[in-house]
Amino acid sequence: MENTRITAANGCEVIKVVTDSGVTGYIDASIPPDAIEAWYRRLGADLRRPIAHSRRILRQNQRRTPRPMRKRTRRRRSGPRLWPPRRGRPLIVLR
Repeated sequence: MENTRITAANGCEVIKVVTDSGVTGYIDASIPPDAIEAWYRRLGADLRRPIAHSRRILRQNQRRTPRPMRKRTRRRRSGPRLWPPRRGRPLIVLR
């Protein structure tokens, strides 16, 4: 892999990278060359893995996280003991 620094047409300094297979790429010069080589090695290792592996990892990352279950499954309704009495003295007296 060859690295050469050049100045682009817009005045920014870039690194021209030519791989062993002949692929050319241009990268911003503010990125350190060691990081570029490490990224290239990591990309090569990822490309050597079968495509099913990366799809499985993608599915694992997109799965929903489990949410805690509700404690009560049914709505509680007010039963007959909570109803106001029908006979006798009324609870509220309006005068």
